[in-house]
Amino acid sequence: MTPDPGWGIYDRWSRKVSMGQMLAPQLGGLTRRGGFDLIVHFHGHYPIRKEFVKAARGVVLVAIDLGIGSGAYSSGFASPNTFKRLLDSVKTEMARRSGRSRTYVRKLALSSWSAGYGAVAEILGQPAGKKVDALILLDSVHAGYVDESSKRIRKQGIAPFTKFARAAARGSKLMFQSHSSIIPPGYASTREVSHFIVKQLGGKMRRSRRNDVLGLELFERFDRRGYHVRGYRGDDKPDHCAHLGLIKDVLKVHINRRWRSPKGRRGKRAVAKSLAVAKRSGVIHNVRRGDHLTGIAKRYGTTVSALRDANGLKRNRPIQPGQELIIPVSKKAQSSRPAAGKRRKKKLPAHATVHVVGDGQSLGRIARRYNVTVAAIRQLNQLRKSKRIQPGQRLLIPHRIKKKKKKKRRKASKR
Repeated sequence: MTPDPGWGIYDRWSRKVSMGQMLAPQLGGLTRRGGFDLIVHFHGHYPIRKEFVKAARGVVLVAIDLGIGSGAYSSGFASPNTFKRLLDSVKTEMARRSGRSRTYVRKLALSSWSAGYGAVAEILGQPAGKKVDALILLDSVHAGYVDESSKRIRKQGIAPFTKFARAAARGSKLMFQSHSSIIPPGYASTREVSHFIVKQLGGKMRRSRRNDVLGLELFERFDRRGYHVRGYRGDDKPDHCAHLGLIKDVLKVHINRRWRSPKGRRGKRAVAKSLAVAKRSGVIHNVRRGDHLTGIAKRYGTTVSALRDANGLKRNRPIQPGQELIIPVSKKAQSSRPAAGKRRKKKLPAHATVHVVGDGQSLGRIARRYNVTVAAIRQLNQLRKSKRIQPGQRLLIPHRIKKKKKKKRRKASKR
């Protein structure tokens, strides 16, 4: 139920993979040799996408939903061929999208929320599990009891996670594990599993206090090199669901810094759609001879990088005269519009109004709308006959003056 931020630099879900759906950058996200970074997430593809696009810079996401309980995920990935086919299908789809003959997975991470840990446990025990560089477990890992009365956890069920945590604690892997304070019936909670793994490493959770995303309240934590545990209060369904919001910070703080993934960017389809919207609202700039991105960014109160992202421009590609650029104007920038616009407001005559030229509008059409002449608009704005108006341009429109002769005739008729 959180606000939808859209898709950012990413394209819509693609189902051209062997299982689940794939989210890939519209352009980029690949090294020169065709390598890309991949996160495979289990359980909750819709909410995880909303948080993922806020921080991901070019990492490819595959999200899979198989059912409610962990058993559906365990049985779904019990065969090593299942995950191998998934990786092969992702590589094929990335090759098709980029037009390359070959692509490969450079960095691989497994992520799960709630019941999704069943698939992660299976994959870690397979040959493909050796390629996994990072684990993201969002209030996810449970375990059975050897004896429920003594609350002794069965080690075999979480052995793959304990092994990976040891590697992360040495610094060779990355593992982020969160838990809530929910106590399930008949099996170990995510908090009990976290404490058990930390104890196996010879560590101890320490108290901490911080308000986190979506109302999560941190109260304990553990950190040792690449192994990070976060414990939160809350024992209800919303508290469990809120852990999905942690993926954004995991990407920002850990994954982006560790992987330095090849960056993705917006493609032609997204730019064309944004350009159509910008034309209707008038927030575009027509490049003239001598224009450069630095000057345009300064004029509109934005940045060069924001201009490049909004228009899908490469760094080594110069802009051309006649090219239309989308101007990404923030709320802060709107309050400080170009100085020329402010001066124009001060010099605005009392008998004139301002019109922002829309897409496809001409002087004749504008003149008819305001019931004035084209010559009057040209004279007030000092426009030459050979000079065309552009979408987004501001024009002063003179007010129509009523003729006095008509008033005299009306008075004569009344008499």
